[in-house]
Amino acid sequence: MGGAAGHMAHPFDLSWVNSGSDLLDFFDRAKTLVEKKGAGAVKIDGVNVSFKVVGDDEVKQFAVDRGSLKTIDIEGITMRRVDERFPEGHGMRPAIKSLLTILNAAIKEIQPELRKLGMWDDPSRFLNTEYVEGTTNVTQYDDNFLAIHGLNQFYHRIGKSGASKDNERPGINRPPGTKAASVEMPHEPAIMKGLVEKLTPYAERHGFKVYSSVPTERIKNIDIDYSEVLSEPFAVRISDDREITKSLGEWLQEATNPRYKTVKLKNGKRTHPLHKQLYIDVLNRSTPIVDLIDDADAEAVIYGAIFMHATRMLGNEVLKGLTSPMGDVVAHEGVVLRNDKLFGPNPVKITGEFIVGNMGGEFGKLEEVELDAVDITDPDPIGSGAGTDTIAIVPGAFKPPHLGHVRMVEHYASEADKVIVLISNPLKNQRTLADGTVISASVSKQIWELLIAHLPNVEVKISDSASPITATYGFIGKNGPVKPGSEIILGVCTKGNDIARYKQVSRYVKEGVVIRSIEACAVAPAQHSAEYMFLLGNSPLGEEMPSVLAHEKDPRNFHASDMRYLLGKATEDEEAVELLEDFIGDPDKIDDVLSILNIDTGATMPIDEISSASGGAAPFGLSTWGSKKKKERQNKYIDTSLVNEVYKLIIERGIIQ
Repeated sequence: MGGAAGHMAHPFDLSWVNSGSDLLDFFDRAKTLVEKKGAGAVKIDGVNVSFKVVGDDEVKQFAVDRGSLKTIDIEGITMRRVDERFPEGHGMRPAIKSLLTILNAAIKEIQPELRKLGMWDDPSRFLNTEYVEGTTNVTQYDDNFLAIHGLNQFYHRIGKSGASKDNERPGINRPPGTKAASVEMPHEPAIMKGLVEKLTPYAERHGFKVYSSVPTERIKNIDIDYSEVLSEPFAVRISDDREITKSLGEWLQEATNPRYKTVKLKNGKRTHPLHKQLYIDVLNRSTPIVDLIDDADAEAVIYGAIFMHATRMLGNEVLKGLTSPMGDVVAHEGVVLRNDKLFGPNPVKITGEFIVGNMGGEFGKLEEVELDAVDITDPDPIGSGAGTDTIAIVPGAFKPPHLGHVRMVEHYASEADKVIVLISNPLKNQRTLADGTVISASVSKQIWELLIAHLPNVEVKISDSASPITATYGFIGKNGPVKPGSEIILGVCTKGNDIARYKQVSRYVKEGVVIRSIEACAVAPAQHSAEYMFLLGNSPLGEEMPSVLAHEKDPRNFHASDMRYLLGKATEDEEAVELLEDFIGDPDKIDDVLSILNIDTGATMPIDEISSASGGAAPFGLSTWGSKKKKERQNKYIDTSLVNEVYKLIIERGIIQ
C-alpha cells in the first residue's frame, strides 16, 4: 500500500564514504549545511501519495498513481475515477478528492513549473508526496498539510501475473539489480519552490498548507559539537582476557567502510558487517570477537560496528541542533539532507538513535531483523534458527501463511544453516473462508513456496500430525530425520503462550540433539504498517474484523483470522484486497495468492494457469520479497505512535472496548 518512492541512503551508503575519515567529512559537511542554513527536511510519516499529470493537449488534469500494474493506476486515478479505485467508506477517498481538487484548481497556474519538471507530457514522472490530515501522522499536528518530497520517475515495468500480466508501465530503464519501483529525479529547487508558492493559496482555501518539504531550522543557542562524542572510549572485546579500547575518533581514523563485504560467522553463515545485531554484540561486548566471527573477517565486523556507532552518535548531535514547524527534530525519526555539492545527487538521511531500533539502508535490505506478530489463537506459531549444525523448526498450521510468518522466517534464514517450515495437517476443525473454502495443508504449502522463493535455505514440509507441537516432537524425536549433533531452535513468539507450549520438549528430543533455550530464541512481535491501521480505522471492514471484535486480540498484530476474513471479502470489496497487501507484503503477489485459493475478483489467473506457468512449483514473479512494499517500509519505518493514535480512534468509535 502507498506510493512508489525508493530507498534513501544512510551516510555510510554514499559511494564516496569509504573510510572513517570520509564519514567524519560527511558529518562536517552536514554541520556546515545545518549551521549556515539549517537546511533539511523532517521525515514525514503521513500517507504517501503519488500525483502525476495525465490527459491530452486540450485537457490536462492531475491523477493519483498507487504504483501497481493495475490499469487504473497506469492510466491514472483522476477525480472521476476516485470512487472506482477506492470503494465507499475507504479512508483515502475523501482525502484524494480534496487533494485532487486543490491540484486541479491550480494546474493552469503551475503549468510552467510542471513543464520544467518534465511532468506535463510525461505521466511516468510524479510528485512524491505525503499528506497529513487529522490523525494520519505520527504526531497530532495543528495543521493539515501536503508535503512534496520531490520528483520521482517510474521504472519501465511489464506485468507477469494475474490481470496485470499484459500491462506495461512506461518509464525509464531499470538499472541491473534495482528493486525499487521508481527513482528520485534531480530538479532545480527553485522550480519546486515556485510550484509550492503558487499552490499554497489554493490549498489554504481547503484548510491545507503545502511544503516542498517540512523545513528544519537551526536552534541558535545549540552548537553542533562532535568533540565529546569523538573522545568517548569504544571498547572491543577481542577474547575473554583481551580488550582494545580507543576513542571513537581514533577508531575512525583507521576504519574502512566494509559495506561491500560479507563476513563469515563462527557458525558458518555469511552475513553483512553493517548488521544491527553484530553492532549490538560488539557494542555490548556480549560475545568476544574470537567467538563471533572468523579471524579473517574480524576487522570488517569491528569497523562495521564503528561506522554504525559513529553514524548513530554523530547523528544525534546533528538532530539536537535542529527544530522545525513540527518541533525539535530529535523527537522525530530524523532529517533528510539534500545538497549536490556536499553529498551527491541523491538525498541522504540522518537518523541518530533510530538506527538502533530499525535498520535502513542497503544493509537493512539484506539483513534487517523485523519481527512481525503471529496469531497464537490460531495454530500458527512461528520459528527461529541459527548455525552450521543448527536447524530452525518453524511449526504451524499456517491457515494461511502471512507476512508475519515470512518476516520472521527471513530473519531466521539469515542465521540458520537450514530452516524447516513444518505445516501440521489437521483433518478436523479445518480453517475455512467465508464461502466454505478449506485452507488445506497443500494450499498453505503453495502459498509458502510463493512467499519464500527468495530464501534458498528454507524448505516447506507437510507433517502427518494434526498438531504443530506433535509434528515438531516427531521431527526432532527418536524416529525423526534430525541427526545427533544437530542444534535445534524452536520457533516461538514472546506473546501469548507460545513458549509454554513447548516446555516439555526435552522429554521428546533424540539423544545427541541439542535444544537451544526456548526463552532465548523467542522473538518479539511487531505490528501492521501505519497505513494499514489508518485504512482499517476508516473502513467499514474494520467493524467486523475478528481481531477488532475479539477483546483478547489486538488489531495491530498480524492474525490469520483477519486475513481469512479479508480473503472472504475479496470477491466483493476491492478495499479488502488492498488491506490484504499488508498481509502479503508485495502487491504483485496478491493475484497469485488469490489464485492459489481460487478466489475470483475478476483480476486473477486461474489456478491451473499458475501451475503450468510455474512448472508445478512456486508461481512466477518471484522477485526478492518486499521489493516495493518493503522498500517503502524499510525506508519509512513503522511508527508505533501513529498506530497507537489510530488504535485510540477505533476504541473511541466504540468498535472495541
